[in-house]
Amino acid sequence: MYNEYELKKILIVVNENKEIVQYASIGELPDSIEYDNTIPEDFRDKFKPSFYMIKDDLIVENPDYKEIKIPAVGASTVEQQLAAISYQQMQDSQEKQALIKQSAQMAYQIMQIQQQLGGQKA
Repeated sequence: MYNEYELKKILIVVNENKEIVQYASIGELPDSIEYDNTIPEDFRDKFKPSFYMIKDDLIVENPDYKEIKIPAVGASTVEQQLAAISYQQMQDSQEKQALIKQSAQMAYQIMQIQQQLGGQKA
């Protein structure tokens, strides 16, 4: 964890309002600038795009920050149809297996009857 007075070098991407929208402490970050000044102690824990901004060459909390609520998205119509088709295929497969089992049982019973009938003639 960073001490609030400790200087660390990170890469940041800022938007036109000087809000920090991305950062990286290792590696590279496209369209970023190098920041090597004081980093708030809770920067990593609290970071969200636009939560922090650059003001007077320092990272500070954005007083105008508003959390964006992303609406929950359910399954699309295509996904629902695919799920229904998959479920139907599973049911069809189970029914097919049941019919195969019944067919095998009937064949076995026919064979037993034929053996009994054949045994009576002899």
